[in-house]
Amino acid sequence: MMSLAEGLGPTVSIRPARTEDRDILGALKLRSSLAWGDHVEELLAMPGAREVPAAHLPYVAIAELAGEIVGFVTVLPGDDAARAELEDLFIAPEAWRKGIGTRLVAEAERRAKALGAQTLEVVAGERARRFYETSGFRFTASVQTDLASAVRLEKDLC
Repeated sequence: MMSLAEGLGPTVSIRPARTEDRDILGALKLRSSLAWGDHVEELLAMPGAREVPAAHLPYVAIAELAGEIVGFVTVLPGDDAARAELEDLFIAPEAWRKGIGTRLVAEAERRAKALGAQTLEVVAGERARRFYETSGFRFTASVQTDLASAVRLEKDLC
């Protein structure tokens, strides 16, 4: 049986974000968001679609493949200590379906536990819902984002 790392060719490494990564992360976030072709004009007009706030950097983990940033995840402390929020999970479109998202979700869970959380929550669009459910998240509510209807999902970390 082939390991994930073998299936990806060069090994994917996970590291903390650095200040100098912000522009690359913002560009990756926008490129990944635009790849589906949905809400293009709205995304291009939305500053937050191309930005990772400086305050979030301590909570960002980056996936690198062959020295290139190919994805990142942001896990923020929740409103109460028992919960954490998976705020962002973006993968470069050319690296989709290579297991990088799965690796970053595992890192998100590790980071959420380190924050003391027992539950990890995420708001996701319908396109991402199956990925999260396959990763062990369960539907908790329908929500409305700035762009479209979405779902809130959560995963118990205990």
